[in-house]
Amino acid sequence: MTKTITLAIFMVVLVLGMVIKETQGEENQCYEYISTPQENCEGLVCAHDCTMKHGGNGVCVDTTSTTCICTYVC
Repeated sequence: MTKTITLAIFMVVLVLGMVIKETQGEENQCYEYISTPQENCEGLVCAHDCTMKHGGNGVCVDTTSTTCICTYVC
């Protein structure tokens, strides 16, 4: 029984630690809007530009848009 209680407490502490870590990670997120020179935003070009510029993740707003959103750690 003691083993079960100890394991349960360990799991609760582990889950709470993971939740706190995720919450703190969101505070350090920065965003930059990158305008692409083409008519339409291309996902691979957007991701590559963001990675090269900030080491982050780039995503197109829309396939018909020229805007790329770059998310990176501040």
